[in-house]
Amino acid sequence: MSGDTTAASPSRKETMHAAATPTDAPLFTRLARWVASDDLVIPDAARAVARLAILDTVGTTIGARTSPDFDQVAPFIDEVEPDGRSALIGRRGSASVSDAAFVNSFSAHLLDFDDSQGDMAGHPTAVIFPAVLAVAERFGGPIGDVVDAYAVGVEVAARLGRILNPDHYDLGWHPSATIGVFGAAAATARLLGLDAERTQASLSLAAAFSSGIKASFGTSAKPLQVGRAAASGVQATLLARAGATGRENAFEHAQGYARVFERKDPAVMPVADAIEGLGVEWALLHPGIIIKQYPCCGSTHSAIESAAALGPLACDEIEEVLIRLHPKRRGHVDRPNPASELDAKFSVQYTVGRALRSGTVTLTDFADAAHRSDEAVAMLAKTVVADIDAPDTSVADRYVASVTVRTTDGRTLQRTTPVASGREPGRMLPAEKIIAKFDNCVQPHLDAARSAALRDLILSDDARLARDLVRLTLPE
Repeated sequence: MSGDTTAASPSRKETMHAAATPTDAPLFTRLARWVASDDLVIPDAARAVARLAILDTVGTTIGARTSPDFDQVAPFIDEVEPDGRSALIGRRGSASVSDAAFVNSFSAHLLDFDDSQGDMAGHPTAVIFPAVLAVAERFGGPIGDVVDAYAVGVEVAARLGRILNPDHYDLGWHPSATIGVFGAAAATARLLGLDAERTQASLSLAAAFSSGIKASFGTSAKPLQVGRAAASGVQATLLARAGATGRENAFEHAQGYARVFERKDPAVMPVADAIEGLGVEWALLHPGIIIKQYPCCGSTHSAIESAAALGPLACDEIEEVLIRLHPKRRGHVDRPNPASELDAKFSVQYTVGRALRSGTVTLTDFADAAHRSDEAVAMLAKTVVADIDAPDTSVADRYVASVTVRTTDGRTLQRTTPVASGREPGRMLPAEKIIAKFDNCVQPHLDAARSAALRDLILSDDARLARDLVRLTLPE
């Protein structure tokens, strides 16, 4: 990568395929050999998906300017790094490279409108892309390198997710942060051209830096811990580049990641199966990236689609609403009295009420204390949540939801949605819908010409620099 190379990047050594690494080698060693390989080739189809996911996340990052919580980090920027050299997406000011990753990642995830990924059971792009962008912007990297490094980071996060989930998620960890940090570390190591030894050190340091809990859902702590994961991934790579070390077997060690975060002997975990096919099968393509259609927790989306199919119904037409969810999803979205706009994004009662009324859920439903309106409060009082009888053989099984409405004139309306559209494995939302979502997110903040230039740069330009992308996110 060209540009400012204050500390010389080591050339890649040991650039063999993961398949050439002994199968009993530590997991981070095997992943690092693949990440650092000169023979790694990203297929065009995966790069195209990567560009759409990046476009979507840039849109949600800029769109976050409408959130009342957007400026929470402004004092932090001023206090920590008022004269930093890395620019920020959609906001004035600058920060250090790791703090730029932190702030941009926080903004990307703030609306809870950014993408997710089934293997990871979390939000990959909001962590990995800001980390890669900050490093590329600081060291002069082109957009094409950002796209490729992002794709590698998603793959590492997805493979670790296959090993750890669903138990990791069920224990209360927030995989967007606790697994996302590895994606950010791998992606930035790839971008800076670290060899396999230094890449392994970055992944091992990421294990030491990993944190994030689901108790944060519905508060600022959720996007903040996602931001910290992006920053930690950057720091892990920069420290590894400078010579910092971590145990090769930090995953398998008797007091390592697997036993601490998973409470399991790594010998019984599906490590070999999860990393089989690295570089041949790509998680970006299957199960793919899930682009959200609604700006709220993905565990509410099937119920939203069920409700939308039954409406529109006015509040005074409804006697009772019964929502049935998978018990593994219900735990963090059964919120009968949301206390804030962020909390409302995790309330299936509130989001279903909005969908019954208008046929969808939009950003305006989480603005200006809409959750405290007379109509919203009345709908919440009429809504009950219960478990649905459904299998639990995979994470995908958990998305099923049904909504039953008893009306005041004696009708019973019912709809079950196994999985919301765009969330089925291998069936990403069409590109035109993703582009339309981007346009809607940025329209209040960028004029049409600047929006189009930003969109074209992300979707089709390899040669221009990352800093050009960041500049286009600011209104003139």
